Amino acid sequence: MKKVMFAFAAMVGSVAFVNAQTATESNNAVAAPTEVQQTEKTKIKSEELPEAVKKSLEAQEYRGWMISTAYKAGDVYEIELKNGAETKTVKFNKDGKKVE
Repeated sequence: MKKVMFAFAAMVGSVAFVNAQTATESNNAVAAPTEVQQTEKTKIKSEELPEAVKKSLEAQEYRGWMISTAYKAGDVYEIELKNGAETKTVKFNKDGKKVE
């Protein structure tokens, strides 16, 4: 009887191990395309921002905020703003429309 119980436990353990590996492999397969879709962002000077983005940053919402750092990733501009000790990051497309 001990041999039967041991064999059953080994079989259940093997099935659990195979299922765990399959789940990990499928998670990796899903994560890979996401990484490929991300565009590398490049640091740029605030003077290099399109006029439409600069105009958007003149809105009341951003009064008092200074551009700390600006990045370009494809057609999206990511701007880090500072107001004293506070910081926030906003993204705009090339037409100056805010992007989430």
